[in-house]
Amino acid sequence: MDLGADALQAQAEKFGFNDPGQTIPMLVVESVFPEDLNAPQTAQSAIGQRDVQATPLQMAMVSAAIANGGKLMTPYIVQTVRSADLKVVNETKPSLYSTAVSPATAASLTQMMIGVVDSGSGTAAKIPGVQVAGKTGTAELGDSGLNNSWFTGFAPANDPQVAVTIVMERVDVLSGAQLTSPNAKKIFEAVLNK
Repeated sequence: MDLGADALQAQAEKFGFNDPGQTIPMLVVESVFPEDLNAPQTAQSAIGQRDVQATPLQMAMVSAAIANGGKLMTPYIVQTVRSADLKVVNETKPSLYSTAVSPATAASLTQMMIGVVDSGSGTAAKIPGVQVAGKTGTAELGDSGLNNSWFTGFAPANDPQVAVTIVMERVDVLSGAQLTSPNAKKIFEAVLNK
């Protein structure tokens, strides 16, 4: 609440929230950080509750930006399109979307995310010999008793090669925690050949 709603919204937008024109190259569902918040709504939104809406792509972008020293890259699905004779027809070049945070802030966030996996709520994402940075989360859905359970992170933390985000929808908190971090570990292992 001390930061204020405007500062939180501006920071969320540096990570790509509230961008209705984001493409990969087709349009993607917009992630939203709400406007015109009072003090309690600001506090709830600051931790991803209330009316905050985030897609798995959006949260993967957040993790990737932290892994990339604060630089958020524009996401894309296809890197190269080739003709029947394998000549390059079109090639996507990496491009900077924004500088979401400073390198020092990204380094601090990385250390916090390493702590989540080493000794916090994401220990099931640990990989022997590989330092993993991650964050778990629970999005409350209301009175149903079911929630969306999240894990987002990257590995190796000291030389990032892959960012992963998993959401398990409409699960109880215990089931969600048992599903997201272990499945993230499996994806990290598959990509890193561990």
